[in-house]
Amino acid sequence: MPVPAIVWGVLELIALAITVHELGELAEELYEGVEKYGKDIGKAKEEVRKVIQSIQDEIAQKIEEKEEVAILLALEAADPQGQNTRKAAGRGATDATINAAIEQKIPFRDAITQVCAAADRMPVLSLRKKKGVSIKDLPRAKRKIIEELLSMSVEQLTDVELEAFFVIRLKQLAVNLLFEFVDECLSWASPLKCEVNFGPPPSFDDHPVEEATKLQRLGKINPFYPSPFQYRKGSIAADLMISEYRHQRPDKGNIFAIVEIKFPGDRIEKKQFQAYDRLLKHAAKVKTARASLTFQGKPVTSGGRLSLFRYPEDIAVHEAKKETDKSGENEKKEVPSKQQDRRTPGGRGHHGKK
Repeated sequence: MPVPAIVWGVLELIALAITVHELGELAEELYEGVEKYGKDIGKAKEEVRKVIQSIQDEIAQKIEEKEEVAILLALEAADPQGQNTRKAAGRGATDATINAAIEQKIPFRDAITQVCAAADRMPVLSLRKKKGVSIKDLPRAKRKIIEELLSMSVEQLTDVELEAFFVIRLKQLAVNLLFEFVDECLSWASPLKCEVNFGPPPSFDDHPVEEATKLQRLGKINPFYPSPFQYRKGSIAADLMISEYRHQRPDKGNIFAIVEIKFPGDRIEKKQFQAYDRLLKHAAKVKTARASLTFQGKPVTSGGRLSLFRYPEDIAVHEAKKETDKSGENEKKEVPSKQQDRRTPGGRGHHGKK
């Protein structure tokens, strides 16, 4: 997989190159980096193959399209949410719009959890600040690398706590690369699409595709940056989009859910979710216009679900339940009824919110 191999291989070396005082040949450094980190790349891919298998198990390779949404609904109903997810507790849970996104049930929480965990375990990159030198003082080539990695311009980065921000963005980049790797392994027919970009309202132009279901990527160092609508104010880039029909273009009329992924330290802002809400309302109109996708001839009222996945707060909780079952004899007797109580509220109420 050429793009992930190059990017994973050079990330840490790029961070090191930025701290070097002397100007070397960047090309030589990059090639050394690819070779040096080749083993780590292989390990990351093998880890992610488990995620690929779990998706194949949940959505059969030759599933009938008319059954696809029904299966997604079934997977959504069985979403293994934890306590902080079901009741929107913890980071960011202060606003009704955000709370609803946290509590929203989604399919593939297991797969999303595994991908985020794999990204979180990758080598952490950091910048050592050179005394009295700002990012604007870096050589142009290295400055450009930072811009492309972090998807922001030097001007936008001026007042940012760069060290912490750098780590958050690189974790997010790793997640995107892993989901893209999954998609490529599934011949670009994964229902999980990362960094799906929509143009500004009111039209919310769809992300260009190179093939029927392969999203067009423009970047070299960070393949997701620049995005197709990078310089159009009001455009939206969804961290993850779950398609209703995975063999069709991932556009406005094919959204089952949008999942916003937030690592610790990343900002959770109401206006971002309000923007997604406007997109989904427009998507409902698009779905209604596609007569074959309307339900019993009635207008579609939801363009898709909207979910906030905070890592690690909103991970799948199968292991936690196993630990609960190992507790004392009296607690064991109480577990079944508690679990039954927990499933009921999550199984209703949020399916049609967004």
